[in-house]
Amino acid sequence: MSTGILRPLQIASLRWLAQGRTLVEISKIEGRNVNEIERCLKDALVLLRVGSVEEAIRKIEHD
Repeated sequence: MSTGILRPLQIASLRWLAQGRTLVEISKIEGRNVNEIERCLKDALVLLRVGSVEEAIRKIEHD
């Protein structure tokens, strides 16, 4: 279960990206700055053991 290892912000950010949102849009929606969103996405890739955001999205969509 991939989403079980991710924090809520990581899951939400990946789902926003899957819907075509930009990092700036995600930061505004989530009330965070862009650097925080970038960092949480990088951490999510490590936790999911994937090399790209696209792979991460595919992985969480199959949970």
